[in-house]
Amino acid sequence: MVELYRSRLFADTRTCYRFLQAGFGVILVTFFAGMAVLAVPEYGAVYDVLVMPSLFVGLGLLLFGIGTHLHAMHLNVVRMHADDTDDK
Repeated sequence: MVELYRSRLFADTRTCYRFLQAGFGVILVTFFAGMAVLAVPEYGAVYDVLVMPSLFVGLGLLLFGIGTHLHAMHLNVVRMHADDTDDK
């Protein structure tokens, strides 16, 4: 059963790291856009409208990546535990 979940959910084990990188990237782009708004104050209204949704997207991607990583670690522990009980 563990292998079934592993093959369907994690065909590529780097998936969780891609979500983490994407979330961190969205947050960094939002931060640097805020720095650009300091230089060009005319874009302040646009930045105020976009900052909250983009931060939610970035944090959502980070949390999804962390959850995926924890799920993969749990599946590895379950598999190792199943292998240990099979040997006995």
